[in-house]
Amino acid sequence: MIEAIVGLKGSGKSSILVDEITDISNTKDTNVVCIEYGKRFNQNIPYQVRLIDITEYPVRDYRELITFIAGVSAKDHDITHFYIDSLYKIANSTKIDELEKFFDDLDELTKNMAATFIITISDDPDKMPENVKRAMRDF
Repeated sequence: MIEAIVGLKGSGKSSILVDEITDISNTKDTNVVCIEYGKRFNQNIPYQVRLIDITEYPVRDYRELITFIAGVSAKDHDITHFYIDSLYKIANSTKIDELEKFFDDLDELTKNMAATFIITISDDPDKMPENVKRAMRDF
């Protein structure tokens, strides 16, 4: 399952993400991974969560991010939740057609995975492609 939290910068997406990660990580039988841009969450995320600063890896676009996620998943088959904060920063792109392709590729990848993906995107929700709009949740 893929969920998107989309809103303009400063609308509270990251704080929602941190609260949800904290709640989920305290649940029995969860294995949580959080991909962030920079070390923003070091003090806010429980130690049980695998926190990945993507700037430490050679990931520079959506395709490389999909490959990175596949690699993390291949190493650890029991991941229950993937959180990705600031997708545009991580992928170094705000191009809507590339975002749409990323969501299609992620959807294809997750067909063989039990993990839930929650992704924050700083943009106008009305500008999102249809596949992202279907994944959007209200906040």
